[in-house]
Amino acid sequence: MTLNEAYEKRRQEMIILQRENRQLKSTVEKLSSGTYVNSEKAGHIRTINRLTQENQHLKNELKRYKDLYRQQVIVRETFNASASDAVIELDSFKDELQYYKDKCEDLETRLNAILKNTASENAELIAQVDALKEALLKEKAKADTDSTNSSLPTSKTPIGKKKHIPNSREKSGKKRGAQAGHKKHSLSSFPDDEVNETEEFRLDNCPDCGSSSLTFLEKREKDVLDYEVRIIKKRNFFYVYQCDDCGHIVHSPIPLNLKESIQYGSHVQALALSLTNIGFVSVSRTKRIIEGITDGSISLSEGFICKLQQRAYDALDRFEREVRMFCITSKLLCWDDTVIFINTMRACLRFYGNEHVALFVAHEKKDRASIDDDSILAALPEETVVMHDHVVMNYNEDFHFTNVECNQHLQRDLQKLYDISRLSWALALKDLISSTIHDRKLLIEQGRSEFEKEYINEFNKKLDQILANADIEHKKTVRHYFEADDRNLIKRIRKFRNNYFLWVTDFSIPVTNNLSERNLRPAKIKQKVSGQYISITSAKYFARIRTYLQTCRIYNILEADALSRLTCGVPYTLTELMSGSQSRLIS
Repeated sequence: MTLNEAYEKRRQEMIILQRENRQLKSTVEKLSSGTYVNSEKAGHIRTINRLTQENQHLKNELKRYKDLYRQQVIVRETFNASASDAVIELDSFKDELQYYKDKCEDLETRLNAILKNTASENAELIAQVDALKEALLKEKAKADTDSTNSSLPTSKTPIGKKKHIPNSREKSGKKRGAQAGHKKHSLSSFPDDEVNETEEFRLDNCPDCGSSSLTFLEKREKDVLDYEVRIIKKRNFFYVYQCDDCGHIVHSPIPLNLKESIQYGSHVQALALSLTNIGFVSVSRTKRIIEGITDGSISLSEGFICKLQQRAYDALDRFEREVRMFCITSKLLCWDDTVIFINTMRACLRFYGNEHVALFVAHEKKDRASIDDDSILAALPEETVVMHDHVVMNYNEDFHFTNVECNQHLQRDLQKLYDISRLSWALALKDLISSTIHDRKLLIEQGRSEFEKEYINEFNKKLDQILANADIEHKKTVRHYFEADDRNLIKRIRKFRNNYFLWVTDFSIPVTNNLSERNLRPAKIKQKVSGQYISITSAKYFARIRTYLQTCRIYNILEADALSRLTCGVPYTLTELMSGSQSRLIS
């Protein structure tokens, strides 16, 4: 029964009771005149009282149902308003698209009707139709933009469009799961000398009949690999002596990490730094996690966790200077930057590095002044190769290094142009780049260091032919909305041809700037988790700590080990990391 039906039923019952009440009042008047005996009069009075109470109860029920009905109306109106706000943007886009479609259909109808008019009138109408078609295609191209033809992240794929998840693996046609003949992989049993805890499960009685007479047959083993957190409350003693010869009072040295009378150990500090800088856990949740795994024995204050960031930043000053100097003296350097938010304002996190080091720096603005403040690009010599994502500022006369363009971005630009224009030259150039990269990869796997001259000459001939076809096809794009995109891309490829394809003649040069993008990805993950940095200072703390952790990771140093060394006051140095890497290669 709905609320409205219940309300109507109660109202009908109340009308019936009111009618009975009037009849009873008439009966009371008769009783007052002495028509009925006292016993009958008393019975009717009781009936009147009972019906009066029921009447009052029904009034209360009626009021309650009225209130519920009003609440339902308010809820329904609120829901309708929220639903309208939620779809207003989509509806407006659909209305605009439908408007253009209707307009095109209307103009086409009118055009067919007045084909017998003068040529000038026909030309004007055709131009209007073409303009509307171009506007419609332009809107469709915007809606089709995704991670395959632009730098748009997969997470920002428009609603209703399938996300593109990059995956280079090809389907084998086999069923999912383990294949026939596949050997099962599991943990290996421990050697007896490594077992440090045992537990026995014996039987005193037969579980079937209850008999206590059991004959031992064999013993089976099941190993368990686990860990536990052990709280360490360590007391250090430092002694004071007096020299018997010179009489001087001498003290046993106290390490810098034990300067307070009581402090948290390096492992606790390293754990807090790991959660905040590797797991991107908030300060409050870091405090709760550490309390949880230590059963409440260790409860760090949020202020102390924040202070750890500053201490790590100060302790890594020398390490950052080493990495910065290595970048300046490197033969190859990749760089890129990404937008971060500091106190709701757009800011910049920049990466410099290669396969040996990773340097991160944070700035309040993404501009030339911040580039100059880094003091890296301006210090690079002419023989240094710099990989970037077509940053025109890099070609400034103040810089002397050799520029190399990222082909991954070029391929996305070519794919986008093909998607909106169907120009065959764009797809042909993308395919040429992909096939050449594949051939180069095969040669590198074979130990080769360059293409043969015939291959390079053939590549240049194909490139020349594609650009010649591009000029021919460009004439067909006149008055199309993608004309400027086509023209600018052709001009860019011609102007920066050597910078785009230097990797064809030199295998030591990377094809893409993916190294920079991979290193900047954790910053985007942190932004998704935390949203923003509270100040430029906290952003710089994060950048320097990431410099240390990412560089250590390049040399296969676990982050926990690197942070433990840092909190002990003896962080890894770049020289130590590189010498350790060489020794591992020799061994």
